[in-house]
Amino acid sequence: MLIMCLYAHRSVAGVSVPGFVLSLSWLNSVTAGHTKRVATNAIMLSAYCIGNAAGPFMWKAQYKPRNHIPWAVIGACYVVCPIILLVIRAVLVRENRIRDTEPSDVEEEYVIERITEDGKRVEVKVDKEFLDLTDRQNRDFRYVL
Repeated sequence: MLIMCLYAHRSVAGVSVPGFVLSLSWLNSVTAGHTKRVATNAIMLSAYCIGNAAGPFMWKAQYKPRNHIPWAVIGACYVVCPIILLVIRAVLVRENRIRDTEPSDVEEEYVIERITEDGKRVEVKVDKEFLDLTDRQNRDFRYVL
């Protein structure tokens, strides 16, 4: 029985690793703008670390010998997480459809003001990709599904 429990725990724990790696790469794909991407990665990794630090406190002596409560929490997380991902996907599909109906601003010029070495202010044309626009600001950005 102990071997079956250890095997079940190992197989359940092994499922989360590829999902976490995929979620990190997907997070980078659906986030535009360098600053926003760095902030969302920091939030994701911080939440992951906090969860891993708090997780062992769930295994209390009062739940022994079967540990029904901790296993129920883990099982609920494995059920709720895919549901949340499907909801996020539906929202992103809707947002992509809305953006597809909007007119494109390809002809729009982006000008920023720079200060030269001698202190003069000069206006410089810049490509949209270099403006560090977030996915909300850049209406030409499409979410990867």
